Amino acid sequence: MESNRRAGLAIVALLVIWVTVRADHSAVTSRPQASPLVVPIVKRDSLLNGLQLITLEQPGTGSVSAHLRINSGSLFDLAGKGGLADITAGMLLRGAGGLSARNMADSVEQLGLTVKVTAGWDSTDIVISGPADSIESIFDLLGRLLITPSFDQKELDSLKSSQATSVAKEEQDDSVVVRRKALEVLFGSHPFGRPARGTPETLKQIARQDLVYFHNRFYIANNSEMIVSGDATAEQVTRLARSKLGAWKKGEKVPPTFKAAEMAGARRVVILDRSEELPARAAFAQLGVSRRADDYLATVVMADVLSYQISNLTAVHSGTSINSDLEARLLAGPFVLNVKAAPADLGGYIDVIIDTMMRMPVNLPASDRVEAAKSKLIAAMAERLKTTEGAAELILDIETYGLGRDYVINFADRVGAISPADVQRAAQTHLKPQSVAIVIAGPASRFETPMKKIGAVTVQK
Repeated sequence: MESNRRAGLAIVALLVIWVTVRADHSAVTSRPQASPLVVPIVKRDSLLNGLQLITLEQPGTGSVSAHLRINSGSLFDLAGKGGLADITAGMLLRGAGGLSARNMADSVEQLGLTVKVTAGWDSTDIVISGPADSIESIFDLLGRLLITPSFDQKELDSLKSSQATSVAKEEQDDSVVVRRKALEVLFGSHPFGRPARGTPETLKQIARQDLVYFHNRFYIANNSEMIVSGDATAEQVTRLARSKLGAWKKGEKVPPTFKAAEMAGARRVVILDRSEELPARAAFAQLGVSRRADDYLATVVMADVLSYQISNLTAVHSGTSINSDLEARLLAGPFVLNVKAAPADLGGYIDVIIDTMMRMPVNLPASDRVEAAKSKLIAAMAERLKTTEGAAELILDIETYGLGRDYVINFADRVGAISPADVQRAAQTHLKPQSVAIVIAGPASRFETPMKKIGAVTVQK
């Protein structure tokens, strides 16, 4: 089976065109390309309820995977009920279509399936994989999960309890706490200001009727796509989808019409008082950029160059780590710089970071550093396309964010065209050092006074 799987992946690796094929096979279009990226062939169809079907055929692999994406996630959690999308997704495997949680677990094990359900800010994803001969069972399970989840009260209480325990445990990790607090300060009452998994307090507020509401409102066929990869044909996928998912309801899509987060007029600093004996941590958070923005890729390159410049200046001390995190979201999410250092060093690093952020919009970045960041971006895309799972996720991302079906074909050219001037322009547009939210976990006695020259300081014991 392993050799067959490798053979199937090798077939994909030889393909350098994107083909769109309707299920009736009446029209096949291909376009030669010079892109260095490997792009798999896909076939497309749709159901009358609006569900989009995508098939990546890999004959002879002996396995199959179905990845269904609903284009709604934690962004739509009800007010005061953070974690609702995550809990709704988690409950799918705890009873559906007449099967109890135990029945479902036994069935999944007997069939040799693996099932993963996750909720992000922009989507909810269900991935079911198994042997090729289990494809009908995979579709049957998907139909149960999507159309008739039971949302059993006892199972809900159990999941909420375990989730609250898990979230509370995360609060013991300062790297999590600092970042979470920085986003709370940055976004305020905007949905991005709360944790996607919720808090022990918000999880308590979630009731069964909230899950029913969320499922009815957002789990709709015309708000979803599914890609099936492996040892299955497009004809099989369409036939089984019609049989098992044709009854899935369609509805009115809910657009993310949230008011944009307001930019603060000045820097804010929050110090979480910690012992001098512990490593100090800091998070610098500011508004990022929408995944749909025309300058998104230039901003990614800018963030990489910025992170490199800062790391280069702070590399004198071992044990120091600095990384940047620019999240891809439909609405402009956060851009965060995370720092870990000895308490005696962190104050100086904060000055270095702010100074570097201030200088970047003014000074043209070095060409060699921009080229290195671009090469890293293209290499990351190539690496993603090496695996079937990565290619499938990328194809779904293209659909979720409306990037265009020629996105991969043109990706290397688009990245290659980014100039130092484009990177500087992205810094001028998106870097906001004057309004950044800074959260520090470290001794307040060391940081409170010097941080007052940075911005308004709040200390939390």
